[in-house]
Amino acid sequence: STAAAFDLQGHRGARGLAPENTLAGFKCALAIGVSTLEMDVGVTRDGQVVLSHDSRLNPDLTRTPDGLWLNKAGPALFHLDWGELSQFDVGRLKPGTLYARRFPNQQAVDGAGIPSLAQVIALTRLAGNDHIRFNIEIKTNPDEPVATLPPKAFAETVAAALHKEGIVARSTVQSFDWRALRHLQITEPAIRTAYLTARQSWLDNIQAGHPGPSPWTASLDIDD
Repeated sequence: STAAAFDLQGHRGARGLAPENTLAGFKCALAIGVSTLEMDVGVTRDGQVVLSHDSRLNPDLTRTPDGLWLNKAGPALFHLDWGELSQFDVGRLKPGTLYARRFPNQQAVDGAGIPSLAQVIALTRLAGNDHIRFNIEIKTNPDEPVATLPPKAFAETVAAALHKEGIVARSTVQSFDWRALRHLQITEPAIRTAYLTARQSWLDNIQAGHPGPSPWTASLDIDD
């Protein structure tokens, strides 16, 4: 049926209702009945695949273990071990920020930490959901090469996690950075990929009309 063919994705879990990329958010999305959990991933210094939209700790939603808001972007996830990263609280939007105004119905979950991909998958199993799909966005940026693992290594780390958890058949890996996706297509053809594009003030990864290829598009020139 048309309804069955429609893929209802919970973006960053269910960030209009619960803190983004947290276990509470994904639990909310599962309860709503989405068909796919959409999430963003990073890799820590010790190789753990974790959930975060930003390569650096975001001051609009991050507090230190003693409850203080970050006053600027924090360290890159890749520069912290999993144990260090898990001490931060990402369960509430900072009052007065544009982000908080955009999502006035988001219910805070104080104490919510940045989860690992494995924890999210375990949550779906605990819910008895063996059909949910996973849409996993690799967050690398050619303008910030030292903030994350290089694209190929990042892609390989994510692929290894999908194999370990046995969810390759239910997963899509997406990115605005096509370098990671191209590497996956060559090395892991069983993993579905989705090439993201944007032509916005905040990101134009296509760069149509510019000479030569965009640094985001794996040596492909959109004008060709």
